[in-house]
Amino acid sequence: MWNNTAADDKQPYEQKAAKLKEKHEKDVAAYRAKGKPNAAKNGVVMSEKSKKNKRRMKMKKERRGRQRRR
Repeated sequence: MWNNTAADDKQPYEQKAAKLKEKHEKDVAAYRAKGKPNAAKNGVVMSEKSKKNKRRMKMKKERRGRQRRR
């Protein structure tokens, strides 16, 4: 049915879809940057899993350093 519709008839729907898509992309970017100052501007967003792994590696490194000092 949509394929049989003329391009002129599709235009208002396609414009509305484009606006909604743009708004959705902005909302997603804002959600990802939530609580991170300048994250949206820099484009850097780190996941929670990455943060945990980073902390875990830091703790491992500290433990190794303490063991070598003994």
